[in-house]
Amino acid sequence: MAKSMFSREVALKLESELNAFEACLGLSHRARDINQDRKGQEIEGDVPEEGQPNSSASAMLEFADGRIVLGHVEGEED
Repeated sequence: MAKSMFSREVALKLESELNAFEACLGLSHRARDINQDRKGQEIEGDVPEEGQPNSSASAMLEFADGRIVLGHVEGEED
């Protein structure tokens, strides 16, 4: 797993994306979801982990790790 959003693993995975706009949009949506989840946890009284990357970096690391897929998927409706 990549340790930083600036790692070679993340860069190579992003380079392989065919549509840069869809990749950026997908990362943005995932970062927003992560941010909302973290804020919800804080409201519930859960203490966030120390040293946790920000939501944008977390989305990129998830993408590099293969936990999320960016862009349009066949059969998916808008």
